[in-house]
Amino acid sequence: FKATLVNRSFLTYMVANLMINFIWSWLSAMVPFFCKYVIGATDAETSVLFAAMIGTALVLYPAWRWVALRIGSKAALTLSVILFVVFMLPVLVVRTFPQAIAMMLLVGTAHSGMTLVREILLGDVIDEDELRTGRRREGSYFGVCAFIERLVLVLIGGATGLVLTLSRYDAAAPAQPDTVALGIRLGMTVLPLVALAILLVALKFYPLGKRQVEELKLKLERAHDGA
Repeated sequence: FKATLVNRSFLTYMVANLMINFIWSWLSAMVPFFCKYVIGATDAETSVLFAAMIGTALVLYPAWRWVALRIGSKAALTLSVILFVVFMLPVLVVRTFPQAIAMMLLVGTAHSGMTLVREILLGDVIDEDELRTGRRREGSYFGVCAFIERLVLVLIGGATGLVLTLSRYDAAAPAQPDTVALGIRLGMTVLPLVALAILLVALKFYPLGKRQVEELKLKLERAHDGA
């Protein structure tokens, strides 16, 4: 913990990474409620929505690789998260299952970039640490990263309880009031927007942009050649 949490690059990355995990975990947590209480979709149709998102993400990995190489990992991650949150905004007006499919296809295009590029940023942090310390400490960084990511479970649990309570959701009731559908719609948009704002602030202070990473790679190659 001491070796990693004093690293500014890692700290800013971890804040951004935590928000990324919150955004897509929040979508996963809320889609079943959205399907059941907003558009009246079945469990099977809910699975189709997730399949549409994941399928689109898999297909578009090569495209996001090209984007990341062209504009840099930091910029590509920023773009993908912004698009993810923007593509979730139609949840405010979606009323049918086909409309929900279209929305999830769009979300999948951004999800592809988020899942691909965020690991690349951590690799850049590890490279920077190696150049500064002369030690390769992937285990430390990935271990602490995995530990901190577990905080998302707390955030999702609290956010779910907050949204459902304010919406007057009652699990035992045979029917839910109209406030539940509205609360789910607002919760699925407002909270990701807040998380996006925090992420953008974190990435503003994350120091490893495209030019810095290129210089870092060059110095690391020279160091390896010298060794």
